[in-house]
Amino acid sequence: MLLTSVVVGLTYGVVARQSGLSIVETSAMSAVVFAGAAQFATLELLKGGASAPAIALAVFLINARHLLMAAALRPFLSHVRGPRRLGLAYVLTDEAFAMGIGWFRRGHRAVSYYAVFGAGLWLCWNAATLVGAIFGGGIEHPERFGVDFAITAVFVAIVAVSARHRIDLAVALAAALVASALRIGGASTLAVVVAGALSPLAAVAFGKDEEAR
Repeated sequence: MLLTSVVVGLTYGVVARQSGLSIVETSAMSAVVFAGAAQFATLELLKGGASAPAIALAVFLINARHLLMAAALRPFLSHVRGPRRLGLAYVLTDEAFAMGIGWFRRGHRAVSYYAVFGAGLWLCWNAATLVGAIFGGGIEHPERFGVDFAITAVFVAIVAVSARHRIDLAVALAAALVASALRIGGASTLAVVVAGALSPLAAVAFGKDEEAR
C-alpha cells in the first residue's frame, strides 16, 4: 500500500507540473491537502479555468467521504484527546482507513498501528510528489504511461484488500454502480459523495436479507 502511494505521488507530481504548477505549489498542495483524489480533481479544474470558490466546493464534496470514515473509526479512537486526535485526523486517508479499520475489527486496540501507517503514507506521498515535481516538468504526454488511471487503480486495490465478506462486496458493487452512473451522466464531483452516502443502504438491506434467511 505504501509503494502504491509512491507511484501515485510521482504521478501527481508529474501531472501537477504539466498543469502549470511550480515545484513549491505542487509540494505544498500535498503537504496541506494530502488527499490524492481531491488533488487530481483540483488539477483538472485548474486546467478548465474553474474559479477558486468552485474548486473549494469540489474539494469539499470529494473529501466529504472522510466524514463517513471518521465516523467509522471514532469508536476505536474515542479515548484519544487533543492534538493527538487532530494528528490522527490529518493522516486519515482512504488507505489509512482501510488498514486501520481492518486492524481494529480484528480485535486490536492499539492506535499506534494506524498512526504509524498514516505517518508513513504521508512521508511516501510527499517525497514522491517532490520527486515527480522536480523531474516531471520535462516529461511530455505523461498520459501515455497510463498515469491517468493511477488513482483509480489505488481505490480498486483498497477494495480488493478490504473486501472480506459478501456484505463488503455488496457495498462495493453498489458504490461502483452509483458512481459510474453519475460519472456517465456528467456529475463526476458528486459521484464520490452520493455513492458513499447511498452504498451503506445496500449493506443494511443485505444484512436484513441475511437475517431473514
